[in-house]
Amino acid sequence: MTFEQVDDLMVGARQDRLFTAAALFVSRRGERLFLRSYGTLGGPGTGPVTTETLFDLASLTKVVVTTPCWMLLASQNPGLLDEPLSKWFPELSGPKARITPRWLLAHSSGLPAWRPYYLYHDGKSLQRLVRQVILCEELAYTPGEGCLYSDLGFMVLAAIAELEAGAPLERFAARELFEPLRVDRDVLFTPPDDKRGIALTRPGEPAGLVNDLNTRVLHGVSGHAGAFGTAEAVAVMAEEVLKGFRSESRLLPGSVSRTFCRRADLVPGSTRALGFDTPSEEGSAGGHFLSRESVGHTGFTGTSLWIDLDRELVVVLLTNRVFMGESDQRIKSFRPRIHDTIVREVI
Repeated sequence: MTFEQVDDLMVGARQDRLFTAAALFVSRRGERLFLRSYGTLGGPGTGPVTTETLFDLASLTKVVVTTPCWMLLASQNPGLLDEPLSKWFPELSGPKARITPRWLLAHSSGLPAWRPYYLYHDGKSLQRLVRQVILCEELAYTPGEGCLYSDLGFMVLAAIAELEAGAPLERFAARELFEPLRVDRDVLFTPPDDKRGIALTRPGEPAGLVNDLNTRVLHGVSGHAGAFGTAEAVAVMAEEVLKGFRSESRLLPGSVSRTFCRRADLVPGSTRALGFDTPSEEGSAGGHFLSRESVGHTGFTGTSLWIDLDRELVVVLLTNRVFMGESDQRIKSFRPRIHDTIVREVI
């Protein structure tokens, strides 16, 4: 396997100014097949990207941090997934009180997709935002009867995880996931601007400032965004999920991993698993050739992760595409192309 076409696509995308910075990782059955970095941290005059460069993972935070934390919680107490929100927020009543973590993980809670909290919230704590604002939002539909991708749902999931763990989300994830897997320097919130470099996402802003504005008012830590990571470290997390699915993980039990990595089937037509997405029939970010037994996710900054559970294939693509302008949507057509090219190379 030479990955020449894969490399050509990545080089061409950088030359076409799809991004200034990128890293791509491919492994199969735990064996690294490809790891390469491209470009500069933020265009001319900035340092080169290396395999140690940290990227703003955006919504990959959902599957690299929040979802694995919930896999740990569910392994300790499987019934936790189906407890009502009133267990943690007794002030709730009506349909909201009956929302469960399972519905939140599958984006079937009824909560809206997004709100501009950064415009008016004081950002003192995630718990305060959830209790005083998010849980007061009008539902978009009856819980359990629809599917709407929701950042708000994952903010609630992070708040519950903190209550269950008795620790802030970042400390819980570091202690139970990142440190045991030895990636605590390479997947983290609010990273220091150290010598290895951090890919920039907005011109003129300092390195390490999270792109997501709602996460900024939460001091860089939330359940839907905020994590930074290297391509290899994200792959380590993905490979642990794959090991869990195959009952080979020391952290994530097989039964729980399989529950999370299969379509939730809560709503007809939804592609959502618990925390993850799965390939859609048309227009999947993972391309045309990933097996039906695959899970993945994308991130607004230009990131993506796909795990083909059948082929034991992991693909991590990290970019700073938003540096070129948030309205530039070329990443949506590039992701399927690069994944199709990778799968052709591997199989």
